Amino acid sequence: MNKRFIILFLGLFLISSVYALGVSPGRTTIDFKPSLERSVNFEIINSEGKDLEFGLSIDGELAEYVNLGNRKISVSAGEDKKTFSYDLKLPASLEPGLRTARIIITEIPKDLGSSESYVAATLAVATQLHVNVPFPGKYASSGFIVYNTEQGEDITFVFPVVAKGEFDLTSVHANIDIYNKANEKVASFNTKSISIKSSDKKELVHKWNGNLSIGEYRADATLIYDDGTLNLERIFSVGSKELELQEITVNDFNLGEIVKLEMLVENKWSEPIMDAYVETRILDEGEDVVASFKSSSYDVEALEKEVFVSYWDTAGVKEGTYASDVAIHYGEKVSRKNLEFEVMDNELVVIGLGYVISVDGGDGESSIVVVLVIVIVVLVLINLLWFLIIRKKIENFKGGKK
Repeated sequence: MNKRFIILFLGLFLISSVYALGVSPGRTTIDFKPSLERSVNFEIINSEGKDLEFGLSIDGELAEYVNLGNRKISVSAGEDKKTFSYDLKLPASLEPGLRTARIIITEIPKDLGSSESYVAATLAVATQLHVNVPFPGKYASSGFIVYNTEQGEDITFVFPVVAKGEFDLTSVHANIDIYNKANEKVASFNTKSISIKSSDKKELVHKWNGNLSIGEYRADATLIYDDGTLNLERIFSVGSKELELQEITVNDFNLGEIVKLEMLVENKWSEPIMDAYVETRILDEGEDVVASFKSSSYDVEALEKEVFVSYWDTAGVKEGTYASDVAIHYGEKVSRKNLEFEVMDNELVVIGLGYVISVDGGDGESSIVVVLVIVIVVLVLINLLWFLIIRKKIENFKGGKK
């Protein structure tokens, strides 16, 4: 059976089990302050318009500092969403780093029956609580990204650095060593230096053109900041041995529903790539993940293109512009695209591949019809004009002949 048909069938089958319940926001992030007391609001979304009852529970290391109050709540059929809250009371101190809790909202089934034993299917969603506790003194955390490139082009090295300590970082730079597959060092260089304020995030970006031969390489980096160092490593390739995202198509978008994204992926390798899949992460302004979803696995023939299908449940998502990280996973490699998703009520526009690649299907068809009508009218007018000109010339010719 056709693989795309199976995925679509499963997506439609699952709609009934995901529409009835949603929660917003999916995550609340707070910077730690000693003995902080705060009320945190969240909304339960009743997209099917039913009378629902829910039980609240909490887990995670911050559970003891959260007071849920009434652990049994309800939403009526006439309420498409309803606001609730919990109280947070932090201690005088917490261990540095990210401290978390999770408030779980579980539907309480009605009419469970009393004479028979059975398993009742229930819906549950969760809203996360994240508390960032600064490290004493100066402290940095960082990722390391190396973008694959063509031979002869610049190689881009990116360090997304977060100053997680109490004080600003005055000097942050990196030393990068490049090794080939035989573990021979082929290059070594330093990046520029940047400063980062406490709790801020900056990207340390370095472009380098070492005119490397086609193949795979390892970048060993030492990130050096005021009071410490971080050792990071990434594998990258020079040449066209990769999968590349070409475009994303979304038709008939309606916010709040499950959206089908068709992602066209090109294999630039001279050999087939097996078991590849696309993972998409949608980020808010604070770079927190509001949604994460994956496609099924696909095999992409050599120098061919394949459509990867993903489904995004937009229940609880608000209108706005979201950063997105679209990563194609194959083997031990990952090919990434940083895009923007502009979300509107009846339209999703994906920006970042050089052009707008996704619009609402209905409006697009109407625009095409209007354009075709205009073109036809213009062509008719041109033909009519030529007919009149030619007729006049014939009449003048006949008159001159007489």
